[in-house]
Amino acid sequence: GRGKLVGAPLEKILKDSGIKVEVADRKTPDLQAATLQADVIITATGSPAILYPAMIKQGAVVVDAGVASEEGRTIGDLAPEVYERQDLTITPQKGGVGPLTVGALFENVIRAASHAAKS
Repeated sequence: GRGKLVGAPLEKILKDSGIKVEVADRKTPDLQAATLQADVIITATGSPAILYPAMIKQGAVVVDAGVASEEGRTIGDLAPEVYERQDLTITPQKGGVGPLTVGALFENVIRAASHAAKS
């Protein structure tokens, strides 16, 4: 989708870099058909297990940036069975994209502090 935290900013960055981007969301008529076309899937819906193994083509790269809570535990957008597929390159369930978020946060804090010091 084009969410403010991941989807829209990432779409802009990738398109500005000349990368072809197809955006899908819950309203996509045939989500499985869309995901089966993708070499790279970046998901950040916050909907537990929205993507299951049959929705991902062989050899794809999958980045799960989704965060949801189910029965008191934090989970992503991928069904657990997706991690059993040996042909996929997938971000780890724990520590996947979280460290990148922390790094980006610190970068923004440093920029803000530098800007404030110059004012």
